[in-house]
Amino acid sequence: MPKLIQMKNKKHILLALGLILIAALSRLVDHPMNFTPITAIALFSAFVFPGKWKLIVPFAAILLSDLALELKFGYGFHSGTWLVYLGFALMILAGYLGIKRENALQILGSTVVASGLFFLLTNFAFFYPEVTEAGNLQGYPHNWSGIIGSYVAGLPFYRNMLLGDLIYTPLLFGLYAMGKKFIFKTSIA
Repeated sequence: MPKLIQMKNKKHILLALGLILIAALSRLVDHPMNFTPITAIALFSAFVFPGKWKLIVPFAAILLSDLALELKFGYGFHSGTWLVYLGFALMILAGYLGIKRENALQILGSTVVASGLFFLLTNFAFFYPEVTEAGNLQGYPHNWSGIIGSYVAGLPFYRNMLLGDLIYTPLLFGLYAMGKKFIFKTSIA
């Protein structure tokens, strides 16, 4: 029997997997740009699953939803997908280090940290050093004002991401806690 099923309680694992599946599928529904449950999936998985499953489950969910986005809309994958996945790994790390129990302050703090890390990483990479195939630099000047300009341009996307993160993350953790308490009649603590 895989270690994933042996942990805590099989019903809790099924509940967690179901919630992640629903969250991942919600990416296919029309939504404002960057208002997605990506951070929630990363943080929740880091908290709920043991060992390597902290990485396998969320990456599988995001990979499959990216594949579905690619097939349905043509934009699930792009040249910077590897960077997005690196940012996603940093989010999982933020959840692993920041959330030790179902505590609102730890969840909120980890959400803000994960969102901020993702914004800083992806905006620097996507907006600042864009290079064409011919090797010509495009976009912002490669100086301090160019870096600041790239982050300022990314603020609307970050705002949507942070708002989504602040909604989806507590929702995912809250539904899990309620499911444990009311469906399975176990303690939230």
